Order: sequence, then structure tokens, then C-alpha cells
Amino acid sequence: MKGKPFEIGRVVLSKQGHDKGRWFVVVGVLDERHILIADGRTRPLEKPKKKQIKHLKWKPYLAEAVAQKVVAQVPRQDMPLQNSDLRRVISAFMAQEPNPAQATGEARGRQKEECALVQK
Repeated sequence: MKGKPFEIGRVVLSKQGHDKGRWFVVVGVLDERHILIADGRTRPLEKPKKKQIKHLKWKPYLAEAVAQKVVAQVPRQDMPLQNSDLRRVISAFMAQEPNPAQATGEARGRQKEECALVQK
């Protein structure tokens, strides 16, 4: 994986595709180039997105509770991972992030919209 820690429970930012600029949690590792991501809202655990790691930017935030639940889901069915757990992890990460609008590119998108309105 070229030294990048794309492990289960890691918070990642999508850099490419229709979900560009959105935050996800890694819920599975398929091989050295592909992982499964979910966010609990548009991408629930029941239907995770298969994504190439080169299209993701990893953050140094690891949700150990999510990682433990994913690994322990096979032997223990009493505490399965839920979509609300993923939403909670992402919101906790966003609370720690100093400027989430700048990190996700939302500010840049707003500038483009304003520029388009002025040009018309």
C-alpha cells in the first residue's frame, strides 16, 4: 500500500468521482489498490463503495471502535456496526478539523458558483 495506512476505521476524503470532497470511513480492505468505504448516509454499510486508494486522501484519525466492531462482527453478533456509528465518527472528526469547508473544497465550489453568476 506504499506506506499509506488505509486500514479499517480510518477517516478518508474522496478526491475523485461523483463523491469528491466527501468524508468516509474505511470499512474493508480488498487488496493493495482497493478499499471499501461508507459514510452511513448516502453510502450505508449494507452497500459500501469500492474505491481505489489513489482517489482518496487519508487523515490521521482512526476510529478504533469501528475497527474493533468490524473485526469482531464475525464471531460476535451482539454488537454489530451500525450506520449511526459511522455518522458519529465522521461528525467527531469534523469537530476536530480546524476548517472543514476548506478541507473538503466547499469554499472553492462556492467561489466558482459566484463567479459563474457574475459572468452571466
